[in-house]
Amino acid sequence: MKNILLIFLILIPNIILCQLDYGLKFGVNLNNSSEISIISQDFDPNISKKDYDGYNIGGFISLQGLLMDLRGELQYVKIKNSNDLVQDRIEIPITLGYKVLPFLSLFVGPSFHYVLDEKSSTFLLNNIEDRTTMGLNIGTRLYIGKIQFDLRYERGLNEIETKIINENNLDVARIDSRKSLVSFGVSYKIN
Repeated sequence: MKNILLIFLILIPNIILCQLDYGLKFGVNLNNSSEISIISQDFDPNISKKDYDGYNIGGFISLQGLLMDLRGELQYVKIKNSNDLVQDRIEIPITLGYKVLPFLSLFVGPSFHYVLDEKSSTFLLNNIEDRTTMGLNIGTRLYIGKIQFDLRYERGLNEIETKIINENNLDVARIDSRKSLVSFGVSYKIN
């Protein structure tokens, strides 16, 4: 019973004194790597799907409490790797943050992804089997006035698979696009 009372004492001031913030967000992906599974001799084993870089742009809405915040983002993401494999997708990260200091918070939460397009000038690609996937974000956010900086690590939780085919339309390899990345973002609070 004491634990429930303590939870209410923490949550009620957060709910009563909360503020709704919204704004714009831009970020860069610092690293991302995925795996290629070779299933035919027709595929060059020296080619790998690593060293992605890219960017994201979108907006956020946040419910700010005294000690905690709930933040949702909607962003367009474009990533490219060294083999000229390009992926466009929509992401919706939802994070729950805990304010360690008034200007610094730690956050964690799921991220939902939908792949809009995937293409390559190096590979022939078959259609993506499942365009939706989910990941888990963990990170920290620094608040400086209307500007916020965040550094996050995200790990994909389920596979998103694309097949590499040869000129005869036969599978030669599979790409698991489940991401594992570090990203840096800058947000600007409009209100």
